[in-house]
Amino acid sequence: MTEPAETNEAQNPLTKPKFIISAVVVALLVALGLIFALTPRGSGTATPTTAPNNSPTATNSQSDASSSASVCGLPAGNQSKPATPPTDTTWELVGKVAAPTSPKQYGPGTTVADGLRSCFAHSPTGALYAAANVTTLSAIGKTRLVLENLAVPSPERDALLGQPEPAPSTDTAQLAGFAIRSYSSDQAVIDLAFRGANGAFVSIPVPLKWSGGDWKIIVPATGSTGAGQIADLTGYIPWAGV
Repeated sequence: MTEPAETNEAQNPLTKPKFIISAVVVALLVALGLIFALTPRGSGTATPTTAPNNSPTATNSQSDASSSASVCGLPAGNQSKPATPPTDTTWELVGKVAAPTSPKQYGPGTTVADGLRSCFAHSPTGALYAAANVTTLSAIGKTRLVLENLAVPSPERDALLGQPEPAPSTDTAQLAGFAIRSYSSDQAVIDLAFRGANGAFVSIPVPLKWSGGDWKIIVPATGSTGAGQIADLTGYIPWAGV
């Protein structure tokens, strides 16, 4: 629906701070090094992004290229980008956040006692599952676990590891949709749309690299991949567990 040409910001609840974004989404952004991209801009639209150019050294890249097989043996499967929601998704509550799971097909193929959810298929859908599970772990206060195990080593990652662990939020944001902004055999950007407890939407692009037989997040050198509030799910494929 087209918004009116003139909007009274004083009466528009979306321009008020408590409606901008839920605290749990802020935790997600902090965990992925994206918080610097956020300023209160009402119902503005986030800008789609491509994979940041801060890949590991050439030596690491060559090593990663030789590790095309999944670390836990998941099949690569269909290499087409999904145009509809994955139909065989099972959703699990991780804390209060619904996370997609398909342990025999897309991942996580490995879930351990400390909560780490890892090993995803080397495919566009596997990258989608990886992005969704990484953000879910971040939302429940597992930022350090994510950075230590599911992030590409870099000075930017190390800088985040030196910061205090963001506290989990009592609010709940849920995955609402996705868009695959870019994909190649070794890098991807998965744009996740989350709906906050207040009904507002936020876009969180998650840059990933295939590294050591799994999808790992790339912490951007700039601290920004274009995350921000969006008006609705236009341009996203709806995908939600609750």
